[in-house]
Amino acid sequence: MKLKPRAPRPLQGMLARGFSQLELLTTVALAGIMSASVIPKMIPQAGKSTAAYQALRLADDLRHTRLLAMSWGRQLNFASDGQTWRVSCSSGCAQATPPATACPNPSAVVVDPGHHGPFCVALENGVTLSGPASIQFDLLGRPQSAGAIVYQLSANGSTIATVSVAADTGFVSTAVLQ
Repeated sequence: MKLKPRAPRPLQGMLARGFSQLELLTTVALAGIMSASVIPKMIPQAGKSTAAYQALRLADDLRHTRLLAMSWGRQLNFASDGQTWRVSCSSGCAQATPPATACPNPSAVVVDPGHHGPFCVALENGVTLSGPASIQFDLLGRPQSAGAIVYQLSANGSTIATVSVAADTGFVSTAVLQ
């Protein structure tokens, strides 16, 4: 007796029918639960930045000011008070904007390339900043000061982070304590 190969049969069973309503409903419900737990973590929330994030932002803005001074070939001034910091031109810059009302004493505030508005940042959540009132970066990105510059960010009376600028090179480092 000789066996013949079987001819392919048309799709039958579940592949031919598709998904049942229960399977489809379960899949959609699982996708909804997963997206409800993941999406809020991906969306930045205004007013809820941590002190560590604010210390890193300060360090990044100091680095950015240094690089802008070198690339523009102009002296830039990084000024701060207890609640804000801002970058302004020491001498006429084409990139300067009219005074911004959000910054205290804002004369010739530089345009922030990130959001194309005034380069002025306000601290949030009760975080305060202590350190020198201003740093001037020269054309080579060096701060015009005799020694190292240290900023401290504090919350609830305790220091949470320090941001240091080296005197000779302008190298910026961050230490988050909490």
